[in-house]
Amino acid sequence: MTVQERPLTSVLSQIISEVAYLLQTEIRMARAEVSEKVARVASSGAMVAAGGVLLLAGFIVLLFDVVRWLAIAGLAEQWGFLIVGGIVAIIGAALVMSGTKAVKKSALYPNKTVEQMRADYSVIKEQMK
Repeated sequence: MTVQERPLTSVLSQIISEVAYLLQTEIRMARAEVSEKVARVASSGAMVAAGGVLLLAGFIVLLFDVVRWLAIAGLAEQWGFLIVGGIVAIIGAALVMSGTKAVKKSALYPNKTVEQMRADYSVIKEQMK
């Protein structure tokens, strides 16, 4: 039986079921893509955290050393702590502001899935004409 011999309702129901299946597949693909990206970020997060803790400890020791050198140079220790703490706070605030600008919402956006859904939509649109 050719398409021309089939009743219109049969053709429409087949198209609807195929579109529904396609949408379900696209949703599964989007979930898989987002899960993959989240897993990648989570696995590297532990290494970043461990490195950050060690880096922070070393940085604090170096800052105490700077204050100590300022005290040896003749500056009162209290003023050394104030100056070093102020400079570090300013640098830290600048880094936080820069980092928050760098984080984009699209980092976990399922680009491949959205592109595929757009292509599928175009094909469906052409088929419905």
